[in-house]
Amino acid sequence: MGVFKEETETKRVIFNVRLDLAQRLEAAKKEARSFGKKLDVDGSIDIALEKFLKKAEKKIAEMKKKKGNAEPLIIGGSSDGSGPEPAETEEA
Repeated sequence: MGVFKEETETKRVIFNVRLDLAQRLEAAKKEARSFGKKLDVDGSIDIALEKFLKKAEKKIAEMKKKKGNAEPLIIGGSSDGSGPEPAETEEA
């Protein structure tokens, strides 16, 4: 039998949640407590966030890849001489 419990590091994060969901969650927590139980809300949130983040990270990677493949924007004269001439510097 182990003496120590290994805990994962956590960070408190505040989310805005629709009012109806918050009310249902509070009611479910209260009802579970009446049976001497506690809902594992944190575990469920972790699972949902993990799924969401996988999708978000994939989309971000796709956007970065598209951005990396875009042709660079060149500001100034062109190599064929049709653009403005660079400013001349005065020598002393």
